[in-house]
Parts: sequence; C-alpha cells; structure tokens
Amino acid sequence: MNKKIINKFVAILFVGAIFIAVNSSISFAESSDADSERAKAMEDTLQLASAAGRAETQGRNKVSVGIDQEILFNRDMKLENGLYYNIPVGRTISDTEKIDQVYSTMAKVSYGVLDNLDIYLRLGTSNYNSKYNYSETGTVGGLPTGADIGTVKTKGEYGFAYGVGAKGTYDLTKSWILGCDIQYLRHTNDLKINDSWTQYNVDGSVWGTGSDDYTGKVTVQEWYVAPYVAFKLGNFVPYVGGRYSDLRTDYKLDWSPDNNKPEFRADHNFGVFLGTDYKIGKNFSINLEGRFVDETAMSFGATYGF
Repeated sequence: MNKKIINKFVAILFVGAIFIAVNSSISFAESSDADSERAKAMEDTLQLASAAGRAETQGRNKVSVGIDQEILFNRDMKLENGLYYNIPVGRTISDTEKIDQVYSTMAKVSYGVLDNLDIYLRLGTSNYNSKYNYSETGTVGGLPTGADIGTVKTKGEYGFAYGVGAKGTYDLTKSWILGCDIQYLRHTNDLKINDSWTQYNVDGSVWGTGSDDYTGKVTVQEWYVAPYVAFKLGNFVPYVGGRYSDLRTDYKLDWSPDNNKPEFRADHNFGVFLGTDYKIGKNFSINLEGRFVDETAMSFGATYGF
C-alpha cells in the first residue's frame, strides 16, 4: 500500500473524528437542561472507562482489558555495531536499514493505581520485516577495486512479544488533559534472509551477480516517553503529542563463520502522534492512533473497562 495514500487516509479519519466531535459538543450546548445533565453524566462515566491507546486514565482500583492491532509501515535504522560479514582491509562499506511492515497484535491489561496513574502489561505476537542496503568500495592490496552493491531482505516469523508501561494524567480543566505514557516493548523473531548483490569493475561494468539465502534471529527492543494533550468533546477524546523513542535491533546470523552480530539503532528518535478515543456504551471504547516523523505507523484498539 502506498505510504502517501495511507497518510492521507489516516489524516482524513482524524479530521473527520474531530469534526464530528465538535458538532457533538455544539449539540450538547444547545440541548435542554435535562439533556445537559445526561451529557454531564456521560462525561463523568467516560472518565472511568479505558481504551487500548486512550488519553485518559481509568481511576483508582479500576481494571480494563483490551486488544490492539499495530502496523509499523517503516522506520529508518543505522548500524551501531558489527557487520553482516567481514570485509577486506582497505575497503569500506556504506549501509542503511529500513524496517518494513511489522504487524503486532497485543492484549493489554491495565490497572488504576491512583485516580491519575495506570500501570499495564501487554502480551501478544509480532513479526518483523526489514531491508538492508549496502555498498562496498575501496582498495585491496593498494589497488583500486570496483564496488559490491547489494540488498539484504529479512522476513521474520511471528514471535512472542511483551511490554510493560505506565500512564499518568493531570486534569488542567474539566475538558483539557495533560498526560504522559511510558512503555518498554520487546520481541524475538526467527528470520529467513536473502542477500542479493551485483559486483562492478573499476570502469563501472558488471563483473557478476549473486544471491545467498540463510537464517538467523533478531531481537527488537523499544522504549519511549510520550507526553500529550487531550480534549474531551462529547464521546470523543482527541489527543496530540510528541515522543522520544529508542528502538534497537540485534541480529544473530546462523550462516556467518565470523559469528557477526550486527546491531542497528533508530536513525530518528523524535516523533509526533495523534489519535482519538470514542466511547460506546458504558464500558466499551475504541481508539485510533497514527505516528509520524520518527516512524510511520498506525494502531487500532478496543477496550472493556470493569
């Protein structure tokens, strides 16, 4: 799916949600006194509910369970340590990695420690796909050589994923909320890896091509701190914020005679996110969220509060 189309689709959803929410708030303001009382009661109940990615905390001793589906479309990575393979003395390598379409399905259990503080546990499954581009150039024995240009594609099986986190909020007014979410997430995946390359002579002509298939494992770890501001509009609670995240991938390659263990780290750490919660009935709510700049991702969630 084209990334530009996805971004436009997400933006339209968010704008539409906010537009409907504004109309809902106007309708509440123009209602009768009885309707206003019902609206206030609904708002008070909303503060006690919960959603997989919701902006509000759920209240002291409250428990909620939910499930969310996350799609990470892409994120740029940079080599931190190690190599996929050893290179001859005198040659240098330029490389980049891009995480490409990671799907995660996670169940979440959240507990309200205080009125404005929740802790939660996430358990589920996640896959992993990436693309690693490299270009090797330089000299061997003091003589200039051509270039080796290739692409390593990894396809990961679904593996067990887990995460822990905490969310705190502060009510600025009856409608405005200031919050912060902190989370750590980890999963390990078995990989099928394809390495395809083209070798060039010094004059730029093609010397040859090749391809190898091998296996390995990758451990993905991410933690983030995400402050945000939210506004309650009827059944909607739209929110927007920024975040600092550190994502790392550690590889173990089964084929490598040198036992190389390349480690990559996120190329960009600062990003923005926006989303909205929507309450359905007394205890059920849904959430939609998009993340941009440091990564392109979106998530859908549903939660039931007890």
